[in-house]
Amino acid sequence: MPVGTCPSTITFHISNVWRLELMRKYFDPESVAVIGAPGKTGVGAFNNVETMLRYGYKGRIYPVNPKIDEICGIKAYRSIPELPELVDMAIISVGRDRVPPLFEQCVEAGIKRIIIISQGFSDADEKGEKLQEQLVRQAQEHGVRIVGPNTMGVLNNFNGFSSGFVDMPVPETFSRVSLIAQTGVIQIATKDFAYHKWGKAIDIGNASDVDFVDALEYFEDDKETDIIAIHMEGMRRGREFLEIASRITLKKPIVVLKTGHSRLGAKAALSHSGSLVGEDGVFEAAFDRVGIIRVRNTAELRDALRALVCLKEMQGPNLGVVTVTGAGGIMAIDACEEAGLSIAQLPEGLAEKLTKGMPEWIHVGNPIDIWPIGMIGGDYPGAVKTALVDLMQSDDVDGVLVIIPAMNSPLHADIADLSGVVADVRRIVANDKPIAMWLYADDNLVFPRRYEAIEGVASFLSPEQAVNGLSVCYKYFMMRHRTPVSVVDTSKDYGQTVPVLPRDRAGTVLTGEDALNMLAAFDIPTIRGVQGKHRDELAQAAAELTFPLVLKLVGPDFLHKSEWGGVTVGIRDFEALETAYDKMAARVRQRNPNLTMEAFQLQEQVFGREILLGLKHDPQFGQVIVCGMGGIYTEVFRDVARELVPIDRIRAERMLRSLKIYPLLEGVRGEQGVDVASLIDALERLSILASEISDIVELDINPLMVNANGCTAVDARILW
Repeated sequence: MPVGTCPSTITFHISNVWRLELMRKYFDPESVAVIGAPGKTGVGAFNNVETMLRYGYKGRIYPVNPKIDEICGIKAYRSIPELPELVDMAIISVGRDRVPPLFEQCVEAGIKRIIIISQGFSDADEKGEKLQEQLVRQAQEHGVRIVGPNTMGVLNNFNGFSSGFVDMPVPETFSRVSLIAQTGVIQIATKDFAYHKWGKAIDIGNASDVDFVDALEYFEDDKETDIIAIHMEGMRRGREFLEIASRITLKKPIVVLKTGHSRLGAKAALSHSGSLVGEDGVFEAAFDRVGIIRVRNTAELRDALRALVCLKEMQGPNLGVVTVTGAGGIMAIDACEEAGLSIAQLPEGLAEKLTKGMPEWIHVGNPIDIWPIGMIGGDYPGAVKTALVDLMQSDDVDGVLVIIPAMNSPLHADIADLSGVVADVRRIVANDKPIAMWLYADDNLVFPRRYEAIEGVASFLSPEQAVNGLSVCYKYFMMRHRTPVSVVDTSKDYGQTVPVLPRDRAGTVLTGEDALNMLAAFDIPTIRGVQGKHRDELAQAAAELTFPLVLKLVGPDFLHKSEWGGVTVGIRDFEALETAYDKMAARVRQRNPNLTMEAFQLQEQVFGREILLGLKHDPQFGQVIVCGMGGIYTEVFRDVARELVPIDRIRAERMLRSLKIYPLLEGVRGEQGVDVASLIDALERLSILASEISDIVELDINPLMVNANGCTAVDARILW
């Protein structure tokens, strides 16, 4: 071993190479044992051997079935030990109760890659979950990898291999898009999800062993993969997933269709694949953090992949629009606003070029309604060409949307096909700005192929889809050039200021002054206040505070104080304090005479906007920081932004700007704005707290009062 080399580093490197080799052979096996292959072939057989042969697999196939001698002209073996060689991979497709002994035979034979097609494991019931755990333990003990259970397995169109039991037509052409899914349907229904056939695909099924992290790790440097598409119901190893995705998205786009984001959808996902479905907003924040493009339905997935396959990155949000229909131009404007894109300024001089010799009533703007110019001038193709060239060459235009007809009628042959014009424009401008097209009328098959044969052109089924496709190209450009999070550099030793916590603090709840003291230890501004149990004690303490005051109930029984009438504001003097105390205590006794009122909190009253800051520990991704509308209606309006910890000032400000209430923070209709910089500071400090005390399950600062002079935490709770 060379001097200075760390042994653990070498071990990891070797392990990593071995893992990648195991994954590679899943997609390119030279020999496969098909365990449980039926003797029946043809209609209704779902015979893996038959479907593999029909798909064009050129490797060696070894059917295993003790009841027959031959399948599809290939010798069958009665058991795994009888196989003539150590195969690269085994496919098990039998009833779930027969899987464990056959799996054990594979392990004993030294087979390192196994696909378990069978259902009925963690996707089914408690017994199935225990059987799956047993398989995984055994695999880990012997260095075996499992894809599934409950899977279609693997597809590789580069070598004609499919492990699935469904017969699929062999594609004449396919893309360099690789799919990772938790279902086999997306392998089968490619045209419904991607338009372009998958280059490679893996259905991880229940993801008992091989999961998103393993598949991403393989596709990261796979030379046959340019784009990665993911269908995700839920996941484990969230931080590892983000770490590798963050590297990949700097060189290859990742598009995720995350399902189960509705309440009923989340429940269905649990029963379908045994996945742990996290809070959808957290997944959204996690994907954004590492440059993943998130889509919300199959149509968005199809359009995003079409855009990424056909088009280059779009380096800005400004679009030029050429349309033969004014209505289409209005649709484009609406779609741009929805997609976060803008209509560009018309290039200087273009209007004059297009309207030369035209009637005075013809006006040119962006979108460019090219129909009257082309028809009156008698050169519709030439008008389109002039408009496209100037738009594509303009520094103020980042991409172009073209809306033109595609008609088969011989009466419209002169205007129906402008693919030659578009190809000429591409040659003239010599840049790779994306061109998205909506080809309307009566041909959605032949014409799109003609246009998409041109470099950097994509055809969509509606103007909205075309704009969304362009927005994906812009999103990927922004994500690939994203700024890394710059964590606050602090040398402060918080161990000297943080209140002492019990060693075994699971389930501990801090409220009242205890919670505020924890915040103050991390330099989050807190309101002046005291805590006491008796009226006289509070009255004495009030002498050290400045009226008006606020009286609150404190304790784990009063986490939602307003429901108990547990907050009184605007206390102007000592008499009002005594009255507020007596009324509050009486309300609690009336509602629950047996409840002990542990303490009351007395604070100086501060005025301003109510903001929520918080932390939540997510099972997939760790600490998540939250900000949003505060006060008693927080859970009603749900105006919330989320980010993974840690954050910096840039991300803190972006969180605030994403809120619907942000205009109120800036000041509207003559109202004075608040000190937004103090909110950014508080978010940064809360991120530091989360990093220093990582075992917090939940933390709420609600409200954090903010005004023109700064922000102040007036109420908080912390749960371990």
